[in-house]
Amino acid sequence: MSLFTNMRKSAKNHKLVLAIDPTTRGFGFAIFEGPQKPIDWGVKDIRRNKDKMCLLKVKELIDFYRPDVIVLEDFTGKGSRRCKRIQKLIIEIGKLALNNKIRVKSFSQAKIKLFFSRFDAKTKYQIASKIAKWLPVFENRLPPIRKPWMSEDYRMAIFDAVSLALTYYYFQK
Repeated sequence: MSLFTNMRKSAKNHKLVLAIDPTTRGFGFAIFEGPQKPIDWGVKDIRRNKDKMCLLKVKELIDFYRPDVIVLEDFTGKGSRRCKRIQKLIIEIGKLALNNKIRVKSFSQAKIKLFFSRFDAKTKYQIASKIAKWLPVFENRLPPIRKPWMSEDYRMAIFDAVSLALTYYYFQK
């Protein structure tokens, strides 16, 4: 039985999932039609009026794709290290989703790591590598292993968003 066997059943519940991972420089996103069907992904880099522009870009994604559910990080959960500005932005994205009658689901870092630890992936890089292995379309986006003196690669926000989406599919009943 493969990883995606359990997830296929849950894919019927929601046709389109938008996962968003806010960062200090904008946000990463991934849109899925099912656990094995990513249809769009990327990073929105925002330099000025970050919160306002992030919400505007998220609204554009919502208007274009009309997702059935938006998946966000539960920053109140164990393992979250989100600054106050990002916490507020996550709340505002959730409100934006609800105002557009879109279901919101959130997962803590601990829950994401619990899911991926079942597949021997515990660090962010191991999780990103596992995603690239499961979904080869992301292989060319996998950043190099981060050295202690390096900043996190901007592409990691894509993998954080994908990890949210896959966690959502996995834990759906």
